[in-house]
Amino acid sequence: MRRPASADFSQTNMNATTSPPGRYEQIFRLANDIILLADVDCRIVDCNECAVEAYGWPRDQIIGRTLADLRTPEARCHLPEDIDRLRTTGALIFETEHQSADDRRFPVEASVRLIEDGGDTWLLKIIRDISERKVHEARIHELAYFDPVTRLPNRDLFFDRLAQAVFLAQRDGAPLTVLLMGLADFRRLAGSLGDVGGQSLLMESAARLQRCVRAGDSVARLDGDEFALLLHADARGAERVAAQVLAHFAAPFETNGQQLALECNLGIASYPEDGLSADELLCAASVALAPALAEKGSLYRFHTPQLGLAARRRIEIETGLRDALARGELCLHYQPQIEIASGRVAGVEALMRWHHADWGWVPPGEFIPVAEDCGLIEALGDWALDTALAQVADWRAQGLALRVAVNLSAAQLRAPDLPNDIRRRLDRHAVPPEAIEIEITESMAMRDIDQARARLRALTDTGIQLAIDDFGTGYSSLASMKHFRVGLLKIDMSFVAGLPDDAENAAITAAVIAMAEALGAATLAEGVETAEQLAWLRAHGCHLAQGWHFARAMPADDIAAFCRERFSTLQ
Repeated sequence: MRRPASADFSQTNMNATTSPPGRYEQIFRLANDIILLADVDCRIVDCNECAVEAYGWPRDQIIGRTLADLRTPEARCHLPEDIDRLRTTGALIFETEHQSADDRRFPVEASVRLIEDGGDTWLLKIIRDISERKVHEARIHELAYFDPVTRLPNRDLFFDRLAQAVFLAQRDGAPLTVLLMGLADFRRLAGSLGDVGGQSLLMESAARLQRCVRAGDSVARLDGDEFALLLHADARGAERVAAQVLAHFAAPFETNGQQLALECNLGIASYPEDGLSADELLCAASVALAPALAEKGSLYRFHTPQLGLAARRRIEIETGLRDALARGELCLHYQPQIEIASGRVAGVEALMRWHHADWGWVPPGEFIPVAEDCGLIEALGDWALDTALAQVADWRAQGLALRVAVNLSAAQLRAPDLPNDIRRRLDRHAVPPEAIEIEITESMAMRDIDQARARLRALTDTGIQLAIDDFGTGYSSLASMKHFRVGLLKIDMSFVAGLPDDAENAAITAAVIAMAEALGAATLAEGVETAEQLAWLRAHGCHLAQGWHFARAMPADDIAAFCRERFSTLQ
């Protein structure tokens, strides 16, 4: 737009007027936005009715004011800069804050343009109140960056703050530490308390954490029961905060009229020792948190190089395990279960084995916990069940009627359609129910007795035998176990190992045998390695034994030969 040479912001080239140029009169009359007409000295010469309503002054009190008079004091300092930009471009759109006659502040979007009329230059300013838009933007920002339950920053905002803190630490050498916190058993407690009770626990946890940090530090809820703290402190300062957190969480939580104990665990990682980026620090803190969560009680653990190596190995295991089935690296080996009185093979237990192309045999104690943590255990368990049933069918075709024990994971036990699913698998492989034994651990049975009892009874109703594995390591009793139709209690090898000399282990083992008799169930001792252990078990009425004294787990092809030829020589 051409501006006449006489138009200069240092002087006025028009006569004072109280009417807009003729071609703008209709805009003034019909517009729903505030419209102001000003001279080149930014003095208002006219306004529309919307301006009167918005600012609360009569029209004659708006006319004569400067555009700066309508801004809040804080926003007025930006006016010279805006005028300079307008002088350069001839038009300008920006956001600022205005103030009404009653001191109400409201955000506005302003559009200013230089216009010419009859050789005169004017400033036409159209202003829109954007208060409602700002409320919506603030809400969107809150939803995007803040946890809706605790009002703490969420993972995205925490990561942004951590990345900025790392940048400053790199530049200034300032100390920086990240703490990750998990709440032990929170999911179980929240499930029993309901949504309101669970949210109450989270909000109180957030409040306690905020009392442990200083101004400038950050507390965030990352996900579920996982919280994070960003501290501008070194490892020693972080340890003091960690101790404060444990002290604050030692006090009972009160919700729904109940007092609850809630343990918390912390993993700690410091810049630059444990990571040089936000990703590395969060990963290191997570690695440190894992062993803390695995231990009993509230405690904290620092990241160490050894933990880092273990975490990398875990990632390798998880990555390899995801492709193990497709590559055909998994197989089942079978360990005989011997009837102590007769010495015959009563059945076998199916045990999963993994032979990696590069690593060789990977111990089950290394890959099974990883499969449970990363959600692969259900798929592996389904594969193991199908493979075992197919093998049972093959052995039966050879005239070898063996009962095969298959371990069931907690994920499989939680599946609502478990009984029907196993029945369909039995039908598909043409295997009778009495040829299969389902093993679950004692802790799994105790986790949700009512749910487990209903599903397991549906299985035992068909003739499938139920075995409780690792018995004696949990907290069950005769009163709780009677709800299950248990066919077999397996005595954990940690008790068998001390026989016959360890008096405590002997007492526990004898008690398990007595409990099994009361339940009408048989007993099987795991980990039998010596003739002395076997003699003690025989003398105390244990029915079955399993362990290296008889045979290690072996491939399916070797089982038939073992059953027919070798077992009688191993007594």
